[in-house]
Amino acid sequence: MGTLLCTLKNIMIIFTLYILSWPTFSLNEQNIRKVAEKGTVALTFDDGPTVEYTPKILAILKKYHIKATFFMVGMNAKAHPEVVRMVLDEGHAINSHSMTHPMLTKLNDIQLAREIAGPQIVINKIINKKPLCLRYPYGASNAHVRSMIRQYNLVPIPMGWNSFDYNRPGVNKIVAWVLKNAHSGQVFLFHDGFAKREQTVAALPAIIEGIQKKGLGFSQICVD
Repeated sequence: MGTLLCTLKNIMIIFTLYILSWPTFSLNEQNIRKVAEKGTVALTFDDGPTVEYTPKILAILKKYHIKATFFMVGMNAKAHPEVVRMVLDEGHAINSHSMTHPMLTKLNDIQLAREIAGPQIVINKIINKKPLCLRYPYGASNAHVRSMIRQYNLVPIPMGWNSFDYNRPGVNKIVAWVLKNAHSGQVFLFHDGFAKREQTVAALPAIIEGIQKKGLGFSQICVD
């Protein structure tokens, strides 16, 4: 009896999370841009938002007239709703990076459902708009994780080209690594949360100018 009750409870939890994150439209994954447009690269930022680094990144992007994509951690979005609104107001795409940034492949279905549904609920409450995509943390996914993400009307997204800015190797090394790998269609991964990101902020102007000198523009992913 105890096992049956536990199973029923788990089913109810998953059902409740699904209802709370119920899609207001049917998502056609084929209509969602997952790579940068031809002749452009996409700048993406994970782990935010933060009050310390996200506004600085927004100011740089505004200076260069660039729109980016932010993959937000649900608990950080909940803690800083004013920054979430700032990102939206600046014309950037807001998407999900799970609720608490775990490795999704190591979770049971209840935990996985919470990580997927949580940011949808949080972000929708702040900006009245649900994410289109979920970028799985650490680049870790499998067929089951991606299937669960799709069940919640989200497109699973890989990490893109890793800038390794979280290693804080120095501004010059971040710039050189990114520019070396800048080409048409590239999606770059940067970070604006969870740790010290001053090197990312400092590197961004030189990265943008270097990409422009290569004759490339900028586009967003996870927009329809």
